[in-house]
Amino acid sequence: MGIKSDLGDFKDRALDEISNSTRDLESTADALLFVQRMVSLSVLLDRFDRDTGNSFPAIDENAQDPTYFIAAYFDTKSIADALWVYKVVRSLTRYVLFSDRFYETGEDKYELSAKQVLESLVGFLRSEGNSQHLAYSVDYLLGQFSEFWTFEKIVKCRMLEGHTFSYAEIRHFIMSKSSDALLVYSKVLGAKIPHFNENVALVLHCNQALLDIQDDWEDIEEDIRDDMPNIFVMTTLKSIPYSKIKKSRHDARKVVLGAGPSGPISRLVDDLHRSIKSVSIPENFAFLKILSDRYVDTVKTYLQ
Repeated sequence: MGIKSDLGDFKDRALDEISNSTRDLESTADALLFVQRMVSLSVLLDRFDRDTGNSFPAIDENAQDPTYFIAAYFDTKSIADALWVYKVVRSLTRYVLFSDRFYETGEDKYELSAKQVLESLVGFLRSEGNSQHLAYSVDYLLGQFSEFWTFEKIVKCRMLEGHTFSYAEIRHFIMSKSSDALLVYSKVLGAKIPHFNENVALVLHCNQALLDIQDDWEDIEEDIRDDMPNIFVMTTLKSIPYSKIKKSRHDARKVVLGAGPSGPISRLVDDLHRSIKSVSIPENFAFLKILSDRYVDTVKTYLQ
């Protein structure tokens, strides 16, 4: 009885912290402060997951985005609905990240982990009376996105063969890489909250593309080591062959950046920003455009 009571008290305290942090976001007009408070909320949500036994430490450092939680709360004003969305999206993100590692490394342990995450999620969705339709569509949604990994292998082969990439190819690659936001995660919001529409899905997709550009910036050396496509590398191949980049070893990042990839990537960032600005979204989701501006500014600091 004492243990159960302590766990109940912990969950109540944790939920109070999450609720207070979320309400603070509602009253935050300053963009920088909003992002800082998002980070704090992300830490609370991650801690709640870990302390309630629902955690994958090896993968969760890349699955901490609270955007979908915030979108659900701002539209429904329900912490319960927001936590439900967070749980489902985080499980789907874990599945994608484990699967991504499997396709990159070929190690069966990652495929097994992905299957376990998916089985647990489907079981949870089937237990939810008003969410069973997601249980039966999740395989289809993930199947649509899984085509990216086949496409990524083709891009990798072309890169190793010395192919140079046009702007259209680079844009298509990053939009395909970020399409999990459009094809998978946004569908969870569409199933749960009242004012979601396709314009919101488009902004989520473009925001994810901007985040994936940031990830490619941070992963330049790792991607070269593993021969994985990276748009900063792909944009330099017209002036420097991949074989030379690969041979440069510890100076590979310096070689790539010295070749000046900023032109095509600046154009891509501007195109994404224009797409975001060109659509109207319900006021409850206006924070997504605040995030867009921050992501654009961050990427442009890399390109200066």
